Amino acid sequence: MNRIGIYLRVSTEEQAKILEGSLVSQRRRAEEYIDGQNRREPNWGTIVDVYCDEAKSGKDMNRPEFQRLLSDIRVGRINLVLASELSRLSRSIKDFCGLLDFFKEHKVKLVTLREQFDTTTAAGELMMFNLVNFNQFERKQTGERITANFTSRAERGLWNGGVIPLGYKRNPENPGSLLIDETDADSVKIIFKIFLEIKNLRQTCLKLNDLGIRTKSYINGKGESKGGNKFTVASLYHLLTNATFIGMREINKKRGDVRQVKASWQSIIEVKDFAAVQNILESNRRRFKPDEWKTYPYPLTGKVICGECGKHLNGKSAHGKIQKHFYYDHARTLNMAGVAKHKCQVQRVRAMKFEDLVLSSLKQILARPELMAKAIEAYENANNKELPLIESRIKTIAEDIKVNEKKAQNIIQRIEELPSELSAELFYKRLTEINKKTQELKAGLLELESQKRKSSQSSVSESSLKARVEYAIKHLSEAPKEKHREVFDNAIQFAEIHATKLRLGVYGGYSNLKDSKVHPIEGSTTIKNGGGCEIRTRVTLLV
Repeated sequence: MNRIGIYLRVSTEEQAKILEGSLVSQRRRAEEYIDGQNRREPNWGTIVDVYCDEAKSGKDMNRPEFQRLLSDIRVGRINLVLASELSRLSRSIKDFCGLLDFFKEHKVKLVTLREQFDTTTAAGELMMFNLVNFNQFERKQTGERITANFTSRAERGLWNGGVIPLGYKRNPENPGSLLIDETDADSVKIIFKIFLEIKNLRQTCLKLNDLGIRTKSYINGKGESKGGNKFTVASLYHLLTNATFIGMREINKKRGDVRQVKASWQSIIEVKDFAAVQNILESNRRRFKPDEWKTYPYPLTGKVICGECGKHLNGKSAHGKIQKHFYYDHARTLNMAGVAKHKCQVQRVRAMKFEDLVLSSLKQILARPELMAKAIEAYENANNKELPLIESRIKTIAEDIKVNEKKAQNIIQRIEELPSELSAELFYKRLTEINKKTQELKAGLLELESQKRKSSQSSVSESSLKARVEYAIKHLSEAPKEKHREVFDNAIQFAEIHATKLRLGVYGGYSNLKDSKVHPIEGSTTIKNGGGCEIRTRVTLLV
């Protein structure tokens, strides 16, 4: 019997909001097709789940429900994917090729209602790829038409949409123009005046926030209230460099080759004041950020963790009297008033010094085999204790899902038997609650099954761990600093720093290592799809 996953998708929120629109039509056609197949061939297939992406483009695979479908395929829940047409799955030939290989790898069949291709034959596969190519062409051509239209409107000084700057409001009679909001316009004038006096972004932020001046408040397309926040250096810089305030329309600002044309709205700030602000900002940039200073690569980004608060330390820099200093620090050390936000003993660590410490710690692991043996033993003990608990939890949740599904079936049966003059609203409400709970349980079950695979498939040996550490030491010692990140990514999951010790999470499996002398350890698994993900064993070493 086929275990079917129905995939539905529409590209815009407007399509998703139509009660009897495309999503409903796609689902009904799929269900009718399955019913017809089951009449011709008893027990042909049953629907396991429906995966619905609302307002998601098919240009890539970054769609939550689509990724959930792929996860269910990996664990064996689905062996047939049913969609109304190929363009629902993907409009990218590159992604589709990888998707088709993924289906073949997991022995999953693909059925589309419109095309009805047979992918088991060379001719059917060729026709399918050609159609996907045309879908990609159509998507790109549509994008080019929209871009050309937006550029044409911008050349005429018209507003193309987006968040309206502080000091302006939408013109109800002409969507391509803006009207001055007198109240907010006064705030814009005050902001420019204060900056011209202080000549410093951070100090200007503090002054504006003390005065109660906030960023633009607006309601987005979903009806949610946005903005109205305190000014930050980034938001203030964006406002001060926005030529909208002098009645100019900027074109290609994001691409760098920016041009300005006369806008269809009036100015709030005088040109001479705007030019004076730009000169101050440029002067500050040259003073504090000389062009000859290069950006530091921060190879341990995302791996450095504070041992006290558990938060990641991010790459930052500071300007000394002689040179620029690079370090790893908490995401925000000071609030807007300049008061420290955390009291951890480890405030910040110099980047190069800490990276050298990690390298010397790896060398120390090789010099002290007892550290490695102790860490492997602790890892295996934890793994052995964890697996029975995970299996027990999986069994409990699976039983809860069956109970909920039975409850849902009973409610559906009662609704069908209910007299037409009586309202079924309470039944529908209860059915919605049960279905929601069932979906939560299924999501939890998938997570537990993933943990079980990691626990059962992962293993590590002293020789393989030693080989990985040796590989990392060799390449960290020989490669330039900008190449260190990929070495750390393959060797270390985290580097947790305390006041007097360092904890390293070192992978025991191998992925993408180019040293021909290195062999993957038994039980290490790599699963690749789209961007790729990995299951790798990890042991924690205390140095």
